Amino acid sequence: MKRLVLIPLMVVLAAVLVFTGCAQQAAPAPGQATVLNPAPAPQGPQTITAQTQAPAPSAPAAKPGKIYYLKFNDWGPSAITIGKLHIQAAEMIEERTGGKVIVTNYFNQSLLKYGDTFRGISAGIADLSLYVIGATQGVHDINQAIALPFMGLPDMPSGTKIYNELRQKFPELDRENTKANAKWLTVRMMPPTQLHLVKRFAALPDDLKGMKVIAGASLVDMLSQVGAAGVMMGPPDWYMSLERGLVEGQFVHWPAVYDFHTLELFKFHTLYGDGGIQMSPIGFMANLDSWNQIPAEYQKIIVDVYQWVNDESTTADLDLIDKAVKAARDWGHISDYLTPEEIQLWAKLVEPYHQSWIADATAKGWPAQQVYDGLKQIVAKY
Repeated sequence: MKRLVLIPLMVVLAAVLVFTGCAQQAAPAPGQATVLNPAPAPQGPQTITAQTQAPAPSAPAAKPGKIYYLKFNDWGPSAITIGKLHIQAAEMIEERTGGKVIVTNYFNQSLLKYGDTFRGISAGIADLSLYVIGATQGVHDINQAIALPFMGLPDMPSGTKIYNELRQKFPELDRENTKANAKWLTVRMMPPTQLHLVKRFAALPDDLKGMKVIAGASLVDMLSQVGAAGVMMGPPDWYMSLERGLVEGQFVHWPAVYDFHTLELFKFHTLYGDGGIQMSPIGFMANLDSWNQIPAEYQKIIVDVYQWVNDESTTADLDLIDKAVKAARDWGHISDYLTPEEIQLWAKLVEPYHQSWIADATAKGWPAQQVYDGLKQIVAKY
């Protein structure tokens, strides 16, 4: 199974950025507050070792006068829909905790590169972060089951229920995160992945021959089988790469092409149904060491606020899908849903990837076949 090479974790950059004012709120003065997992001083290259401490049995009680400062990581800009929600969330948390929890937002990969997100959470560079399963190749094995292409997820709201049901049935999915010193606070399913192209429409896999396409790791084998190349990059690089012809298409959902303005560059859209090729879990991850220091009453507030963000994001995404589809139609783009027979030709290409994932995850000690079969059983109910 081919793998994409991700950008190495740049610890020095993360350290410098923390002290150069990328955030919305200022850091506390020494002796006035508790700073969870402070960023290292810029003293040259550092070695980050992810801690594997188990969660504390219970959260500590709140102490009078103690303030908790949390660094929140977001690879996207603050001006897009979800970025605005993250700003609101920080304000809500501060207000609802009476100023005892201050969340500092870092946007535009200013704290962590897109591909470094999970490792940065694990190591405590970020206390909280937006995260997508599959954003960091090589750190998730068993959780990749839900993001496998062509697993038949029907739509975004159902996909969220399916993933949460899978987590309940197989606690190994959450255990994979805790082993890496991280945990989900709240999670939902992203909109379905479709194919957007610049130069020509692609109804059949062979239509992609010779193209470079922005894609996740799970689609690289499929692309290579038809003579195309998959390229993984963070959102801030999408527009320039497409505009300059460095890549010619992208597997991504409609809200992304709308919010990042790449819709104006695409002219052709291949649609694989309401479930798309795949959907990935997106939500809010916390570093366990940081999380276990926060009093339970504040933990609940934080979770409630980010659940609100997820609910608002789902509503916003559904609205953005409608807006993007309408804009594409108004601009004369060519969009078409593939027939079941055409979709099956694409799905057949990922079967080797499914089997390779099962073998790899099993070799690492995970019950991959059971999770794979269990997921199919849950999907069948929807």
